[in-house]
Amino acid sequence: MDVGNLTLEPILDGVGRFVPTKSYRSTTPEQWARHDDLLDEDGLLHFAMGGFLLHSGDRVVLIDTGLGPRTFLGISGGQLLENLARRGVSPDDVTDVVFTHLHLDHVGWASHDGEAVFSNATYRCDQADWDHFMVEHRGEEFELLAPLASRFATWDTSGPLLAGLDVLDAPGHTPGSAIIVVSSNDERAMLLGDVVHCAVELLDPEWEGLGDVDPQLAKRTRDAVARELEASSTPAVGGHFRDLTMGRLLRASGRRRWVV
Repeated sequence: MDVGNLTLEPILDGVGRFVPTKSYRSTTPEQWARHDDLLDEDGLLHFAMGGFLLHSGDRVVLIDTGLGPRTFLGISGGQLLENLARRGVSPDDVTDVVFTHLHLDHVGWASHDGEAVFSNATYRCDQADWDHFMVEHRGEEFELLAPLASRFATWDTSGPLLAGLDVLDAPGHTPGSAIIVVSSNDERAMLLGDVVHCAVELLDPEWEGLGDVDPQLAKRTRDAVARELEASSTPAVGGHFRDLTMGRLLRASGRRRWVV
């Protein structure tokens, strides 16, 4: 997708397909019947893993790194480096790796066998997520990121990060969950990370998110984002949307619709 003079490219790492009522366990087939445009021809919900590539001046920025060479919830990752290569980008070309948050399925290619995959890059995340995953709740994410500690730069407030790229605090899914805003000239687009896993969460305020550390705060954040997207018609994409494809949240016939 072109955003002014910038080009934003989705980089897939793996894809899963799930029965929607099993992904969103509090939902019914009748609820999903109203949102069948978000499902494939078999009535399944696509769940993508991956990230986004942005060229901005002399910077080559990768936003999230997918799941990596492992399996998670039945999804096999591992395709991200190959898909980068198809776009003529090697790991050494990447100057900045920006994480929307530090869950395993977003940091999977940060390191491999204890070494940085993107050997020339500065790795960037919110300080609150660093504290949560690297100090207070150490798990698989810690093992992947600890070898890179000296390569990290953190932010602690919303604002500019790199040319054409701002971060917007969006806590709840994780303490330091962030939205990445890409802008050029008078155009912008929003990378929602896991603030929203599926566009259905934007269409009805009663839908719940998935895997939120603080569900109530995550809901307030998600509702605020939905109001912003509806009011502005800003193109946006979540970190697991089908094919990592942008869409817009519009209101028609008295209700919200997600239009790709």
